[in-house]
Amino acid sequence: MTDLGRVTGDDEVLHTSTRRRRHRWASLGGAIVAAHVVLAFVAPYLPLQDVSEQHSDAVLQGASSAHWFGTDNLGRDVFARTLWGGRPSIGLAAASVVLAALLGFLIGTFAAIAGGGVDKVMMRVNDVLLAVPSLLVLLLVASFIGREPLVLIVTLAVMYAPPIARLVRTASLNVLTRDFVVAARLRGASRWELVVGEVLPNIRGVVLTEVAMQFTWILLAFSSLSFLGLGASPPTPEWGLMIAESRTYMSITAWPVAAPVVMLATLVLGVNSLVDRNGVDGAT
Repeated sequence: MTDLGRVTGDDEVLHTSTRRRRHRWASLGGAIVAAHVVLAFVAPYLPLQDVSEQHSDAVLQGASSAHWFGTDNLGRDVFARTLWGGRPSIGLAAASVVLAALLGFLIGTFAAIAGGGVDKVMMRVNDVLLAVPSLLVLLLVASFIGREPLVLIVTLAVMYAPPIARLVRTASLNVLTRDFVVAARLRGASRWELVVGEVLPNIRGVVLTEVAMQFTWILLAFSSLSFLGLGASPPTPEWGLMIAESRTYMSITAWPVAAPVVMLATLVLGVNSLVDRNGVDGAT
């Protein structure tokens, strides 16, 4: 009994230590995400150099007091362009994931409540969309329809809504079998009342986790599209486009590539840390 009690106590201490460590990482991740959002928002109001101004006498320079992150192949200030680069990336990814979350929630809850043949047909269509390579669709849309922000937002939302819809459906089916939902049905609650009053509060955590994950995928997809020349248009400062424009000059100076890569990587890392925190809280 003594050994068993000691082992159980050790496991509890280990679990608590692991949870605290993950919470610290989550706090760091939240700070990183907040810093990115704040920088993207206040960039136009900071005393930065013009992101489009070219200095022919200062091409591909290293870091200096005049240019903190050096200059690119056109003599533009990399520091200013890096801070501005978060605006199109974060803004478009946020708008896309909000629309994707709305579509996914509506599709998932409707399929779960309707059940039967409607549920099967909707999920088969959802599976087809899941099987289609997202980047390929984005390339086709950008090539034949255009790269306007609204077009990209809608396309990204449609392509990244299916994972959310599948998760929402599964979580909703689990909630709909609970006694409190059965009681609400017996009281005469409508489907809308069931969704808003019973289903949504009980699946909110897991849905937010999935939405955060899809945000990172959308962010990377848009940056990849810009890197391939079909996302943001020059001279727009956008991380993926900045990497594409400067990658051939890395042997001279790495700042124009390293700066946007670090910004993109830290943002994804920060969001993933927050997702990890939400998973800990949900398990607790």
